[in-house]
Parts: sequence; structure tokens; C-alpha cells
Amino acid sequence: MKRGFAEEDKEGVVTNKGKIKILGISTAYRSSHACAREDPTSLELLKISLKEAEKSGAEIKLVDLRDLHIQPCKECYSTCPAQCRFNEKINKCDCYMNDSPRIYLKNGKILDLNEAYNSLSKEEFLKMITSKENYDEGDDMHIVYKAMMEADGIIFAGFTNYYSRPALMQLMFSRLCALDGGVEELWGDGKNLKNSLVYSKNKKKEYKQRLYGKSAAFINVSKEGDSVSPDLMKACTMMGMKIIPFSTCYNVQWYSDSSHKTDKNKTLSDSYSINLAEFIGKEIVKEVKKSDRAYGIYSSIV
Repeated sequence: MKRGFAEEDKEGVVTNKGKIKILGISTAYRSSHACAREDPTSLELLKISLKEAEKSGAEIKLVDLRDLHIQPCKECYSTCPAQCRFNEKINKCDCYMNDSPRIYLKNGKILDLNEAYNSLSKEEFLKMITSKENYDEGDDMHIVYKAMMEADGIIFAGFTNYYSRPALMQLMFSRLCALDGGVEELWGDGKNLKNSLVYSKNKKKEYKQRLYGKSAAFINVSKEGDSVSPDLMKACTMMGMKIIPFSTCYNVQWYSDSSHKTDKNKTLSDSYSINLAEFIGKEIVKEVKKSDRAYGIYSSIV
């Protein structure tokens, strides 16, 4: 946390003291630069919500998952909860400790891509970057972690993909396991399972749920109805987040246009959907103002 922005008490609860911060996370992958030739409609509604939050006095931030390289959760928690670790100083889980790509040589030396390209033969370089053992792609989830840790409220925007969460949203949510109980004490021990088992069997040890107390809202645009937001509500509630009143802005794009090229215009001219998006922006700031802005709790239940 930035100095002067938050304070942590003896129980590990973080209390925000500065300006209210609202984070918007866009989870749709479609793009005007790719096959769809159009940016997400949910992103447009999210921008409307964030604008209203800003008008209500909040500092706003938009994280677009299309711009980030987020790798899958390695499911350490499934072996033992203490195998999932999180370092609050650098906002990283220790499954992915590197931001940028690098190559690990057999002699123990670590090279970034430029160094590897200049020092290795073409054959050896190609062999290394196609090897799971020698190549680390790097990971940007630390950007999401940091933004979430600093935020008072989070608006998740996306759509329904085959009656489930879209791919980028699922990638991100699976990685939130590190914020919802990730252990800091065992950071840097090389994922020693023996140490993790000893930690987990100690009844005095608890796990920090870092998103506890933060406010959440949802935006969904789809042709399949909104089966995603209720699922997200459950996930956020289990992490201790507060679901604000009237928390969902949804828009169903009917199959009236076989080309689908008028969908976005119809949504952005729909006063009901626009009003819902605006209301979310105002309401999430209102709810934060009413709260004590204390986030995080230690729990033995993770």
C-alpha cells in the first residue's frame, strides 16, 4: 500500500484513509483490432459507471485484462492451502514471481530474452523458449493484485460465454485464491510441501482474506442472459466482499439482427441499461462512504 493511503493494525486489517478508490475490471477479450473488429459493449457500460463514480468524488482506475498476460492458477491450494502464498510487498503469488519472460540455463544462470537471443545459438534459443522447464513467460497478475488491494470498490464487467464466465474472467478469478488466504510466512521456501503441511496442521495459524470488506458490483452484456453475475456474487461473498444494493447492470442483446452489427448501438441507446450503469457508479461510492473502509480478516476457514 502507498504510504499515507492505508494503515494496518495488529490484526492485519487494512484501513484506507485517503480518497475513495473505485476499480473497474474489463474481462471481455473481443477487440476492434482482432477478429470481432469491435470493442466490448460491457467495456462501454463500465466506463459510464466509472465516470459516475468519479463525479461522486472517487478516484477511478480501469484495468483491461486484454492488455495483460495472465497465466493459469497452478492449483497449489488443492494440495494444501498453505502451498498458496502471497507477498504483499510486491503483490505476487510465488507461482509467478517474474514480470517479464526469462530463460533458465542448465548451469543455473538466468537470462532475459534479449540476453538469451544475443548469447545463445539460434537452435539453442528456440529449444529453450519451447521448453516448460527452461522458459518462464512472465506474468502480469501482480497489476491486478495491486489494483484490488488499493481499491475500496470493484466493478467487474464482462459477458456470458456458453452460459459461463468468459475465459479472461475465469483466469483472473482462479488467481484470486492468492488474495483469499495466500500465506506470506512461507514465501520463498521453494514451495516446500513439508513446511506447508506443518503450517496447515497448526490450529493457531490463520489465513488472511485480503478482499474482505471491499464493495463489489457487476456488469454483464450477453445474448444468453446473465447466468454469470449470480455466480460472481457467490464467489465475491465467499471472499468476504460486500455486494452493493442493485449491484448488477445487465443487457440482453436479442437476435433481431443476424449480422449483430447493431447490437452495441442498441445497448448504448437503451436508457434502462445506461441508468443501471450510472447507478452502480454512484451507489458503490455511496456504500464505501458509509463503511469503515477496513479491509481484510484473518480466518481459519479458506
